[in-house]
Amino acid sequence: MEHAIVQQMEPSGEQWPAITWQGSDLLVTAGAGSGKTRTLVARYLSLLAEGLPLRSVVAVTFTRKAAREMRNRVRLQVQRYLGAIDSAGPGDLAGGRQYWMELYGALDAARIGTIHSLCSEFLRAHPAEAGVDPRFEVLDEAQVGLLRQQAVE
Repeated sequence: MEHAIVQQMEPSGEQWPAITWQGSDLLVTAGAGSGKTRTLVARYLSLLAEGLPLRSVVAVTFTRKAAREMRNRVRLQVQRYLGAIDSAGPGDLAGGRQYWMELYGALDAARIGTIHSLCSEFLRAHPAEAGVDPRFEVLDEAQVGLLRQQAVE
């Protein structure tokens, strides 16, 4: 039986296999508007409900906008779940309230981001081993285009 925080999202039958996947890595691909973010949020919350530490779960998206959206949806679902706990009063749900409150407070540190942000985090944590200046910056698309044009010229 899946945790109540995931059940409250009412995943579809097609989403459940990805949410309940027992392997360590999961890749979800589908067309726009098909529910990828919803599925990933449910999977993410499922892993946290199993007790995995927040920083040990990594969610990688392609764009900063998608990463923000995913983080916001995780935050919203935790808020919603805390509201359900508060509405239920003392009982089964109330036992996990402290865990979810602490998790909610730590969501800014969640590893939800782009491949660039994840790689930057690793490189900044181990600059000597990677042979990079720890003050490096990731180029944005405009900078990349300019440098590419200069290189071609």
